Amino acid sequence: MSHDPVPPASSGGLLGEAALALWGGIDPGREAEFNDWYTHEHLPERIAIPGFLRARRYVESVRDARLAGWRYFTLYEVATGDVLHSAAYLHALNTPTPRTLSSLPLFRAMSRMGCMVTHSVSRGMGGDLFAAELGPEPGQAERLRAWLTKTVAPRMMARSGSLAVHLCENDEGATRAGVDVASYRDVRTGTGRWLWLVEGAWTEPVDALDACIEGLSGLTAHGGDETIALGMFRFLSSLTRP
Repeated sequence: MSHDPVPPASSGGLLGEAALALWGGIDPGREAEFNDWYTHEHLPERIAIPGFLRARRYVESVRDARLAGWRYFTLYEVATGDVLHSAAYLHALNTPTPRTLSSLPLFRAMSRMGCMVTHSVSRGMGGDLFAAELGPEPGQAERLRAWLTKTVAPRMMARSGSLAVHLCENDEGATRAGVDVASYRDVRTGTGRWLWLVEGAWTEPVDALDACIEGLSGLTAHGGDETIALGMFRFLSSLTRP
């Protein structure tokens, strides 16, 4: 039986030139309280900041020994990297609400990273998300970026169910701008190097996980280091700036 060809992907899947990503675990005893705050206060507050274009939130969909065990993943799409240094954003970070002060410490092994979006192709938004935190060997960033964007991305986009691929690279200045602020004063945060994100409409997320991991099997041969952490998520919510 023949199949119609996969339609071509368009560029510009993410709305802006930059992004803010947060991922990690949560205190299971207060997860419902945390989610209520995140959904009804935190996301609307962030998307109201000028330059924040869209917020997306995900929850883990697969538990697998190959995964890092991250419970939640949030991606804020922002117009430019300057937004993450802006007076409006820093004001929000330094004037947290009472619920923010009580909720942020519920994170476990949280990572937070301001990013440059260096590659983004899309034919839609997927309900599933594969996330890989990875990075290049010293002096190998250009080589690794070329392999991911010119070889791995087209292969992933050619697979049935794949809808978008993004590469987000750490913007150290944007990440550091949110460190010494009132919101995170009592919260330990790590960071990342690069985030490789694949969105899909996958009815069998374990099979999709296998395919996404296989797609990165040449990582070290193309300039990537040996440290990689993985997550598999399903979509929870999205808020777009009016």
